[in-house]
Amino acid sequence: MSFSEFCEKLEKNGVVEPENKKSSLDINKSLDYWKSRLNGGGSLSAMDLKVLDIIKKAYNLGMVNKDNMLLRNEAISAYKNSI
Repeated sequence: MSFSEFCEKLEKNGVVEPENKKSSLDINKSLDYWKSRLNGGGSLSAMDLKVLDIIKKAYNLGMVNKDNMLLRNEAISAYKNSI
């Protein structure tokens, strides 16, 4: 997924892949993972918190697959062609 596509989907709150949406519990587990990646055990900065908000929104919109990777361009293209 290109950065511009990613930003567009975030702004429009459009669910990209409904089957990728996670439960609140799973999202919280994933965010714990990302927190550890961002702060390395220290405290989170204001920028870190903004990044986590974006990551959470991406999970809520089904933009992240089960391996915590952003969807590839092919999935976005398929989605665009389906609407």
